Amino acid sequence: MGLHNYRIMACLGTDRGALQASPMVVDTGAGPSFIRRDALAPSWRAHVTPQPAVATHRLRDANNRSLVTSGHIVVWVQAGARLVSHGFLVVDDLSVDVILGCDFIDEHAHAILPPDQQVRWRDGSATAILRGPLDDGDRTMGVSRVLRATSKTLLPAMAATVVWVRTQLGGPRTSV
Repeated sequence: MGLHNYRIMACLGTDRGALQASPMVVDTGAGPSFIRRDALAPSWRAHVTPQPAVATHRLRDANNRSLVTSGHIVVWVQAGARLVSHGFLVVDDLSVDVILGCDFIDEHAHAILPPDQQVRWRDGSATAILRGPLDDGDRTMGVSRVLRATSKTLLPAMAATVVWVRTQLGGPRTSV
């Protein structure tokens, strides 16, 4: 099995009642979960447990450079309908805002389903794997689907849905 990463949209924050939507990468090649320091809201920085800024030979990015961690933070993450508290290493130099590593995947994911373009969580909910402008590896939309609202759907509090739509007027549009 190869190592892959998948871009999703989820919410996070230090207060479970005030979460912010953020693009995240579910990375099967990353052990711990990471968050880039400048992706932290200013009010969240007080929650970072500082540690000396040291390069750890065991932590490397996709380009095999040592990652320098400067702290640890525990935040709430809502992916699908699942809301969980999870710890992240804070890194200054990271190419994406948030990486959900194997520690998160092993604890919370049921399956990553690329053919269905979704990550299924242990509670049965799912999060779409994003394709399009947020996915650096695949800029094609790949799959065309017709969306029709057949009935009203009541979403739970703080639920977020991301829908990519390609129109005849041009490139992809997003609706949340």
